[in-house]
Amino acid sequence: MKRIYKKSLAIVLALVTVLNMAGCALKPGTPQESGEPQVSGEPQVSGEPQASGEPQVSGEPQVSGEPGESGSLFGTEYASWVNSDIQEWVKQIGEADARDDFHLHVNRDWMVSTTIPDGYSSYDPITERALQVDSQLMDILENPEKETDPELIHDQELVQKYYTMWLDWDARNKLDVSALKELLDPLMKVQSLDELTDYLSMPRTVISATELAQCDVSMDWNNADYYAVYVAPVDLIFGDSMYYGYMEESDALAEPYYNEVIRHILVKLGYSDEEATEVLKSCFAFEKDISDYIMTTEEESARDAVEKENNPRTLEQLEAEAGDFPIRKILEAYGAENSDNYILLQPDWLAAMDVLYDEDYVEHLRDYLICYTVQDYATLLDRETYDIYYKVINGISGAVGTKSDQKSATEAVDDFLPSQLGRLYSDKYVSDETQKEVADITKEIMDEYRIMLSEETFLTEDTRKEAIRKLDSLALRIAKPGKWEDDSELNFAGSKEGGNLISAQDEVGAFWVKRMQSRINQKVDRDLWTSRVQQVNAFYDPSQNSITLCGGILGGSLYNPDMSREELFANVGDTIAHEISHAFDTTGCQFDEKGNLRNWWTQQDQTAFAARADKLAAYYDNIEPFMDVNCVGSQIEGEAIADLVAMKILLRIAGKDKNFDYDKFFRAFAQTWRTITTARSEFYALSQDTHPLPYLRVNCVVQQFDEFYETFGVKKGDGMYLAPEDRLEVW
Repeated sequence: MKRIYKKSLAIVLALVTVLNMAGCALKPGTPQESGEPQVSGEPQVSGEPQASGEPQVSGEPQVSGEPGESGSLFGTEYASWVNSDIQEWVKQIGEADARDDFHLHVNRDWMVSTTIPDGYSSYDPITERALQVDSQLMDILENPEKETDPELIHDQELVQKYYTMWLDWDARNKLDVSALKELLDPLMKVQSLDELTDYLSMPRTVISATELAQCDVSMDWNNADYYAVYVAPVDLIFGDSMYYGYMEESDALAEPYYNEVIRHILVKLGYSDEEATEVLKSCFAFEKDISDYIMTTEEESARDAVEKENNPRTLEQLEAEAGDFPIRKILEAYGAENSDNYILLQPDWLAAMDVLYDEDYVEHLRDYLICYTVQDYATLLDRETYDIYYKVINGISGAVGTKSDQKSATEAVDDFLPSQLGRLYSDKYVSDETQKEVADITKEIMDEYRIMLSEETFLTEDTRKEAIRKLDSLALRIAKPGKWEDDSELNFAGSKEGGNLISAQDEVGAFWVKRMQSRINQKVDRDLWTSRVQQVNAFYDPSQNSITLCGGILGGSLYNPDMSREELFANVGDTIAHEISHAFDTTGCQFDEKGNLRNWWTQQDQTAFAARADKLAAYYDNIEPFMDVNCVGSQIEGEAIADLVAMKILLRIAGKDKNFDYDKFFRAFAQTWRTITTARSEFYALSQDTHPLPYLRVNCVVQQFDEFYETFGVKKGDGMYLAPEDRLEVW
């Protein structure tokens, strides 16, 4: 299989800000969608690859599988599917028969007639719903209601202060980068290792700037009733550490995110253009050196990733492995030096920091911290900087136009005060009736899972009992929490009190660090949510053995109570069944019913399950969404397993209803994944996302099931045909 990872891949990395796909299982022990903003800076963007001789930056990526071509898959003949997600291509593709390309057959008219909204690089039902939720959130901010509940009054005051400051361009332009300069001034003066250690030991560093080690408090993989402190590597500006193996200094400095954004802010901070170039070179030198010791996206998606990352340590053991790197002082700055349990996610990284933390290397470490902190704050500075940032982002991702200031400000409030805005959203838009109906659908699906597991032929009895115990212990978090954390002490100065966006980061960051500290060595409160109510998403959390359907996803074309049973199954039913499946995918199956990392499989069952997963990964390895660029089955197998098992469960339930309309169901299912996107965004998703591409989430799934063949008359020689012996079945 030809790999997409070539040196020229990394020359232009598109920083796609949002991949709006549901069913994102969050990795435990790392920063999650927890309703808690990240301690340092804004949410991170990651790099989008581009390969010379494959997808071209200025033209259109090449596509394999033009209509009429044929290939072979596991020895069977099939008509290749064109990657019809891409807006540049779909208009050139004619109509398709349901038997040849089901995704294109159902969705072509919509894909041809729909345009991507301004400021976005893709559009799909998730994005459509997200825009609806954004409008609801904007209404909460633009037209605040008179609240009577003390908690809601407090929440409203906070979100209004931040929203007003974000939109006050006169104040932001007047402030320019002075607040950022004040934050960075101690770092910019660093000349020695002792001075750098002093800087890393400052509480404000972990609250508002970038550290050389990340700290998070989350459920302990080895004892899920208690919290543990997770120690993680630095983030990299280009995202995936894989890129740095192919990049040279000149590649990085030619990249517009460096040249136009970070360079622009460095010059505003007082560096000359030549000095800014040297700072950028120095930053890249550190990232390139450390990248060899940080796991790639593909490695983090592998089956053994959690096993490799689960490295329990004492503080003394961390210090021994860190050597000269001051890990204790950094943990003290976080207030996390007294934990009974630490988990070191990537030991190779910590050992490398021992080597790099040297007097002769201070400049590289300092300049990395400066550049990374600078890019964190790019959207919170003056108008000129903000406009440059989004011009670059749009140019790289292929997005056109810009979002309104009100929409961008709403998104900023949602990022910064997610729990507060979420309470207001929940009170106004999430009904008890919706919560009950979705809970009823969930129970029906869980009942069928229980039957499927009890009938699974490849499981021995001991493993079967464990699997059913895990299913019966699954925590359901539907629509909105029954319990909210007390945030009454959270506050920050608004513009009337002399505050600004960066000082607000200090004050709110300090609150969340204090909240994090309060959890160390404490029992986990399993009633608390780890997501935003208003988020358009659903996910499974293996460390809590829970599924969450956020209130935001329960609306629009994704759910409404007037849908037919077939439409409900194809939309919210598929989402529920997908997330439950994650409890039994190649990662979820490593955790037990309480969320402990524990092998509850017999060796015989584990081998049989791995063989089924291997066949699925190999199936995806053989698919070429771009010319000579294949899917990476190991990267997407967890999500692909969940897609497959969800469909199996829904069809099992449907089979008990003699009046079930399979044609309506399959068409509604295909519509849930209709997508238009730019070639650059799709190429990024292929290399970085753990989900299959949208057109594959339709065609690859339905072609595994007899009900699809019977409904549409698919036969050998048709594009949707796959021989029975080659069809996939994991569960």
